[in-house]
Amino acid sequence: MAIEGPLRELGIHDVFQLLDLSRKTGALRVTSELRDDEGHVLFDGGRVIHASVKSNPTSIERILRQAGKLADADLARATAMPDDPGTGLGDRLVMAGVITQRELERQLRLAIESVVFELMSWREGFFSFEERPVADVPVDARIRISTESLLMEGARRIDEWSRIADKVPSLSVVPMLAPVEDDRASVLDLLPHEWEVLMMIDGERDLRGIAGALGSSEFE
Repeated sequence: MAIEGPLRELGIHDVFQLLDLSRKTGALRVTSELRDDEGHVLFDGGRVIHASVKSNPTSIERILRQAGKLADADLARATAMPDDPGTGLGDRLVMAGVITQRELERQLRLAIESVVFELMSWREGFFSFEERPVADVPVDARIRISTESLLMEGARRIDEWSRIADKVPSLSVVPMLAPVEDDRASVLDLLPHEWEVLMMIDGERDLRGIAGALGSSEFE
């Protein structure tokens, strides 16, 4: 039986909680006319195993390239390996020594979290859940994430985002360094990870691009 309705009546946070508590397996589709966007989340026994959004499509190759973990030479080396129907790109990259299994799973998790947390910020739209097997996700792109942990972290992020929304309205914002007058110059005292972010600001990358280049979540 399908579970569906407008988000104004049942918020996306409540939808996730319902699917978690009832240990549902299937596909959740969330649409927003206001954003002209659409998200898909796959559940297996109440846990999230895959998530994507139309405005920012993902694949293992795209995820790893954005994180700076995959170069053309790496991809060529992995795809040149003997063909095995039971393995996907992620498996081949691990076997080729391009990336560790742990780092691959970390990057996949960050990508899923990014999509889920974006969907949790939607206040309008429509959701529908279809209970069905989830065999359409490649095995090497499937990880199991506790929905409860996503809900807790999502609530925390939404609370913090609400405090900075006036200055950072969206992840498509392109930050720029402010000019400093010579007579007002001062020494910056930043932490190492803050210096890394500062060095990525070039007037062209948006916040999503900077996060991807640093291999960090967009919220971080």
